[in-house]
Amino acid sequence: MQQKLNAHQIWLEAAERVKDRVIAPTLYRALELGVGITIDGDYFVLGFSSADLPMAGHIRSAQHLPTVEQCLSEVIGRKVRLRIIEGTTLEAYEEWKKIQSLAEQRRAAMSTLRERERQIEEAWDDVAEKISRGYAALPLRQLAQSKGLYILEAFKIINEAVNRLNYTHEADEMHKRALSRVFERLATVVEVPSAILAYEFFKLRSEGKLE
Repeated sequence: MQQKLNAHQIWLEAAERVKDRVIAPTLYRALELGVGITIDGDYFVLGFSSADLPMAGHIRSAQHLPTVEQCLSEVIGRKVRLRIIEGTTLEAYEEWKKIQSLAEQRRAAMSTLRERERQIEEAWDDVAEKISRGYAALPLRQLAQSKGLYILEAFKIINEAVNRLNYTHEADEMHKRALSRVFERLATVVEVPSAILAYEFFKLRSEGKLE
């Protein structure tokens, strides 16, 4: 309780300094509604009740926030930043931190997932590009027999990638869509439907003829 009282006393003193430097009656009202909760590292934590929280926008504004943080830093004796939460108790702040921690964990998980997706897409895109470059360098590639022979070479390239990237029929949708794009690229260059190519590839693979 003493920590909260000290924090609120700091806030009241800082608020008076802000009033001496800024002429803004609406800001004054917002300063009066805020409740100093605690100092957490380099942050001074200011709370508002749910009903009063919209008023915090006047303090957060780019016009006023630097002055508010400067006055707080002067009162505290070191540089701090302002952190505004909904709630006016230490318990509310602890709950806020838990929520923020969970949100950060979700963001980190999403970032990891996006990076994994990027790596998978790049890996399969490289396979598709290798197939296209190989076909472009093929002599007499307009001939049916040349295309037929190249399909087998392309299947070997795809098979190497399937093994390297640990693709299985139980792979997630991301993998399946990426491999489908590879078959579609091959279908474009050899002029054979992608579904037929996929069927023949997995048939040969199951028979062990692509090793």
